[in-house]
Parts: sequence; C-alpha cells; structure tokens
Amino acid sequence: MAKSRVDLLEEITPDVERLFNRHMEAPRLWYPHEQINWGEGENFGEHPWSPNDYPLGEGVRSSIYVNLLTEDNLPYYTDSILEHSPRGHPIREWTYQWTMEENRHAMVMRDWVHISRCINPTLLEDGRRVQMQKGEVPHPATFAELIAYVSFQERATQIAHRNTGAKLPKDDRIGRNVLALIAGDETKHYLFYRDLTLAAFAIDPSAMMIAVSKQVSTFAMPGTGIPSFTRHAVRIAKEGIYGLGQYLGDVLTPVLSLWDIEHLKGLTKEAELARIDLVNVKAKIAESVERMAQKAAMMKSPLGVR
Repeated sequence: MAKSRVDLLEEITPDVERLFNRHMEAPRLWYPHEQINWGEGENFGEHPWSPNDYPLGEGVRSSIYVNLLTEDNLPYYTDSILEHSPRGHPIREWTYQWTMEENRHAMVMRDWVHISRCINPTLLEDGRRVQMQKGEVPHPATFAELIAYVSFQERATQIAHRNTGAKLPKDDRIGRNVLALIAGDETKHYLFYRDLTLAAFAIDPSAMMIAVSKQVSTFAMPGTGIPSFTRHAVRIAKEGIYGLGQYLGDVLTPVLSLWDIEHLKGLTKEAELARIDLVNVKAKIAESVERMAQKAAMMKSPLGVR
C-alpha cells in the first residue's frame, strides 16, 4: 500500500537533511552587482530602445524574455512549494535557501538586459506586470508530485539558460557569464530535487511512480502566464534552445534513467499501470521528435523545396 503524504514527509527527513547539507558544503557566493559593467549603460529617455542596439535572432530574444519573466515569478513558486513544507521540517528550511538563491537570477538578468539593451524594456515591464498579476504556477497535489515536477523543471530551466547563453554574440562576455552563473545555480537545485526524488523512490516506489507518470504527461516549461507564451515557445524551439527535443534528450531520458523507473519492483497494480503510461508517453514524445527531425531534414534538402 502506498504511504500517506505525512508518512513520506516524515520518512524522507534524513534525506532532506543530507542533501541540504551537501548543497551547503559547496556554496556559490556570487554577487549580482559585480557581474555588470555599469559604465556601458545608456539612458532610455535620451536613447530610446531599438532592436539594432543588440542584434539578435527573435528566438534568442524570446528566450531571454521568457526566462527572465519566469524568474520574476519566483514568489509564486515559493508559495506553491511551501504548501507541502510543514513548519519544523527541513524541507521548509531548504525552500527558504532555494528562494534566496533563485531571487538573484531575476536581479542580475534584468541588470544585464537593461545595460546591454538586448530586450525592449517597455515590453519586458508590461510582460512582468501581466504575468505577476496572474500568479500562474503549477500546484502539485502531493509532496511526491511536487518533488517530481521540480526535478524536471529545474533541469529544464538549467538547459534553457545554458543554451540561451550559447546563442549570445561571442563578444558579450557579460551576458554569457550571467546566464552561466544562473545555469550553475539551477544545476545544483536540480541535483537536490533529483536525488531527493530518488530517495523517495526507495521509501515509496509506488507513490513516486504514480507521481512521476502524472507529471511527465502534463509537464510544460514554466511561464504559461507570460503574454504570448505559445508564440515565444515556438520561436525558442525553432532556435534549438528548448523544445520537445531538448525535453526528451536533456531532461526526460537522463532523469528517468537515473531513477531506473523501468526496473523498479514491488509496485502496486496502480503503480504498474502508471509505469506503462509513463513508458508510452515517453515513446510518443520520441516519435514526435523523430517526425519533427525528419520534416526539418526534408525542408533543408533540395528535394524538399517546392
């Protein structure tokens, strides 16, 4: 029988403490204000923004926009996590630490964006107001679903920041460094949640299998409250920064492999059905990625030109 929410939270306490201590043993003490060359800034009143200020592909510009507004939405993600973080439990102390570290991401990104002029500041602020008025974030129903979702989300965010940085002009060392610092933080956060979920599988494999299957079938990159999110997401995918292919190859496959979901034993009937659903969903995603790759190859081929 699957354990209750309270049982899993209680039994996983030593693992939360262990992973929290591991995280704190290698702190990343960087300061947002030290990453920016403030002398490069120009007054937007005297020098109105223009796309020519920082030539960039529309997919990369969309990625910067979406990634920054996603980081702005931190308070609501914290609130969602705290719904499953009882007072006195180390998961709450971890959440406070996570929030403190995440908070600097929006700070340093916005500083860089304004100094470099890579994004229209009016568009960015209008988007921030719309998104934060909605407070739209996932609300996993259980602690098991929460840690499964955040494992995927942190990995996906790490990949998105890393790939965005790689698309910046090579002479923008500041922008590349800013996104690398953020991706580094996301890597550490991902490792915490990934390994916490692995520990939860050892405690209650059935509950975790059901939770992971549900999250995989419904997972979407954070940011659905952002204005014109779908249009930006399409641009980002076309740029090769983050799309279904990255979700499959860089997120889903390595994470599920580490959790070894195909070889878990002692599952309940419901959990076995969830595993079948999970394997089928992954296979369908793989088929979609293959079809898109074949279509892209045909478009590039002379024979594919009409």
